Amino acid sequence: MPKEISKELIRQIDIISMVLDKPDNFSENDISRLVSESLTTVRRDFTKIREIGIPLHSSKRRLKINQKISTKLLNKLINTYLALNDTDTIKNLKGIRQIFKDETLKYFVQIVKSINQKTKIEFDYEKDEKRITLRRNVIPVGLLKTSRSFILVGLENDDIQKVRFYLIEKLQNINFTSKKSAHKSLPSMYEFLKDSWGIYQSGVVENVELLFDNSCTNIKNRVFINNQIILETEKGVLFKAKLKISREFISWILGWGNKCKVIKPKSLRNEIIKTAKDIIKKY
Repeated sequence: MPKEISKELIRQIDIISMVLDKPDNFSENDISRLVSESLTTVRRDFTKIREIGIPLHSSKRRLKINQKISTKLLNKLINTYLALNDTDTIKNLKGIRQIFKDETLKYFVQIVKSINQKTKIEFDYEKDEKRITLRRNVIPVGLLKTSRSFILVGLENDDIQKVRFYLIEKLQNINFTSKKSAHKSLPSMYEFLKDSWGIYQSGVVENVELLFDNSCTNIKNRVFINNQIILETEKGVLFKAKLKISREFISWILGWGNKCKVIKPKSLRNEIIKTAKDIIKKY
């Protein structure tokens, strides 16, 4: 990624997104008006777009891109627009692209714009217990990149108390609206996640202490949560943190087997014991 993402580059990705979404729809004058730049500037943008390997051309004074953009180049465009490292691989991009097809870049661009403008996004997401697809109304707060994909973080029904996480490839029938959040300012992603184990927000905040076997040397060099303290003791590696105890956190502890012992809180110790006993019953 360049040291600074220029406004010109962002504008060029906007143009690519618009033309991909609606080929043979926009004239040069239309693009000039939509991006609020002169014809000379947008024609210079068109040249730059062609230079990066995108065959943008006009037919009967209408713009289109003559061939499918490679996944590698699409990866670079999305990462650049999201201000990530443009060489970083979005591992599930092929899968995302199979779902969103030629609208893939458009959706990423529009989500970023909705985040910046605090405007509502509507989409179908999963089903309820009656197998009825649920329509969601969400004010987006940010995009969280995981090891394999992206998660949209947002306020369901514009409710500060209802922070929800949506896997981007599960969004269906997406509609970007102009309706703004009723909140003048929204909490940052850091504020939403500061006490959470990864992206998981459920659970009650507790002071946690775990004792790892001395063989677990890799624990000492990893950051799991910002407020963590890791100490080497005679008995083992002591991990301390204040965090929300979620099912995912409990599963993580169980994954260490007998190499991890819960010191506190007592409620977490009891939950680990109960879960272990329930597992044994299965066998």
